[in-house]
Amino acid sequence: MRFKNLVNSKSILVFILVGLSFHMLYKYRANVNVLEAGLQAPDLAFETLDGQKFDLYDFNSPVMLVFLNTKTLMSSALYPDLLLKRIPKLKLIEKRNIASLIVMLDTKQTPEAVMDKIRSKKYKILENTVYLSNIEVATEKYGLSSWPHFFLIDSTHNVIYESKIPSVSVIDSILEGS
Repeated sequence: MRFKNLVNSKSILVFILVGLSFHMLYKYRANVNVLEAGLQAPDLAFETLDGQKFDLYDFNSPVMLVFLNTKTLMSSALYPDLLLKRIPKLKLIEKRNIASLIVMLDTKQTPEAVMDKIRSKKYKILENTVYLSNIEVATEKYGLSSWPHFFLIDSTHNVIYESKIPSVSVIDSILEGS
């Protein structure tokens, strides 16, 4: 008898609205239009925090490209935190001279704004890996609807691996095989 009022016109409407909300959230976070593995990675212009300019296509070795969001609500902080935990291992890969690491933050693209973010304890690990770029253009070119996201780009500028939260063991095995 308690469940008699569970299925009525109002509750069905609520179920439909909740279902639609979850579907829209999934579509937003899923990056359904993301640049897939096997496709040519678009060139992007970058700038170091001290003003030196370079392009993605200047690299003749693999590049690990990270789009990292810092502006998160409590419920959506899980993805960036998972990616931040992988940064030390990605830096070790870079140290072995197998691939370069480029991180873009969703902050104002000025050296001052990025340095302010890096000074905080949470983002200190990103020191010497964050570069400035036109994040709107980068987001559009790479088909992202939400951050964070990771791309592994080979020496011929093709995407060879992409993931919202990358697997370091997969990255290692791909790079060791190339």
